[in-house]
Amino acid sequence: METLVGLGRRWPSWVGRVTQYWAVLYGALAVHWMTGGRESFPIANVHGDPPGGPVTAVVVGGVLALGSVAGLLSARGKSRWATVGLVFATGTTLLGTFGLALSGVGAVAAGTVERPWAMAGQVVAAVGAGLLFASTQVHLRRRRSRCPRCGGAHEVALRPDAALVRPRLLPASARTRRTAYLVLAGLLPWASVKLVWGFGGSALGVTAAEWRTSMDNSETSALSRLLERLGIDITVLASLVGVVLVLALLYRWGLRLPRWLLLLPAWVGGVSLVLYGVPLAVWGSLMVTGVAPPDGDPGPFTATGIAYMVLFGGAAFGGLGTALAVGAVSYQRRSRPHC
Repeated sequence: METLVGLGRRWPSWVGRVTQYWAVLYGALAVHWMTGGRESFPIANVHGDPPGGPVTAVVVGGVLALGSVAGLLSARGKSRWATVGLVFATGTTLLGTFGLALSGVGAVAAGTVERPWAMAGQVVAAVGAGLLFASTQVHLRRRRSRCPRCGGAHEVALRPDAALVRPRLLPASARTRRTAYLVLAGLLPWASVKLVWGFGGSALGVTAAEWRTSMDNSETSALSRLLERLGIDITVLASLVGVVLVLALLYRWGLRLPRWLLLLPAWVGGVSLVLYGVPLAVWGSLMVTGVAPPDGDPGPFTATGIAYMVLFGGAAFGGLGTALAVGAVSYQRRSRPHC
């Protein structure tokens, strides 16, 4: 995103126009979802059925359509209302990335993409969110009479064709690191249960054999089967990769890597995991307290076991996503280059 912002003076004539083209495309996609299209709808099960039925598709599609209209009208605007429109468009487009990180992990775990059109729609939303976010950054900098290229106190880019200078390497603050560690602790219950099953134990009333039997009914890739024989769940391995990414964002050694290599997966993973994990944790909490019953047959779990599994999964995904977002904000601020 900062690379896009660095385009500076050429922004209105090139990226603003591309953002408008994207808004037209995404608006048409949102209308398609509102009128019954399900193949690419992001918030749905493997059959394309959204939670709550067609009403959910109409409401979500309508919000995304409004966001695309706001992006179309605001991408090249200069007023305060253009800023409001860009912020709204960015927020609604992030909703369209729902589950993107999990779709990627699921494709690796299963060896195939269960809903390829839905994943394509999530990628389209992620691209649009990057364009809209960068447009918002440039717009805010210009309204505050700051450099649109680096955000510095000078009103125009100094030597706009020269390379930007990266700042001195500094780790994240102690407060930021503590916050990231605290939310990462949400991974522990979920990962512990998966590891117990992986090494032949029983957890939440389910034995390792019962868990493997339930997993055998789903498609798995050769990599997943190899890791299972070693007692490692591929989703736990993926979460460890996420933890390493968080550490790279927080510590000095991560600043030696290309910014896009860290920021792109951090923002995509952070936003999509939070959007998926937080509602899942809320739903799990309601199930644990008896407010909401389990949806369908919980087997091989008991009703209580599936409630805790949903809660643990929501805490894990939401916690990792929050840690990625916290780390990305800190890293982006500490590593922002200047003219």
